[in-house]
Amino acid sequence: MAMLDLKDVSPRNDDDTVNVFVETPKGSRHKYDIDDHGLVRIAIEMPEGVTFPCSFGFVPNTIAPDGDALDIVLLTAGEVPARSLIQARLIGVLKMENDEGGEMTRNDRVVAVATMSRVFSDITELEQLRSGFAWDIEQFFETYNDMIERPFKLVGRGNAEEARKMLMTAIDAA
Repeated sequence: MAMLDLKDVSPRNDDDTVNVFVETPKGSRHKYDIDDHGLVRIAIEMPEGVTFPCSFGFVPNTIAPDGDALDIVLLTAGEVPARSLIQARLIGVLKMENDEGGEMTRNDRVVAVATMSRVFSDITELEQLRSGFAWDIEQFFETYNDMIERPFKLVGRGNAEEARKMLMTAIDAA
């Protein structure tokens, strides 16, 4: 059986959706990274009671301003396994900064809804999520960065159009 090579995965699809590679599933107490061999490695174990509120991953073949692939917070009703490739629709941006080598650097998280999700099927903008949903995710990232003792700052939020522009910039950068 052939292994999936992410270099062969298009970031965008013809229907204006994106392909999201899931590193860390919703509900996980571990932050996973994919190594150079495509293996899932545990990067961090979260404190008791702290889990990822959403699946976390990236859009293959993109480069965000922080030099990594474009980060995605993926909304689904339940967990999906690490290394899943999920088609999704962009709905907004959580704007953040964190310390990278002694300098505060933008490290935004684009928010997307899995196209197969029935629970989130009508959501097209971040602001349509239940009251406090985006705040909950932001609080998770504050807790996460505090836990790893990395300076962190919330900058704001953006809409679906801003998320699409970020995607195009990240595709062009790659």
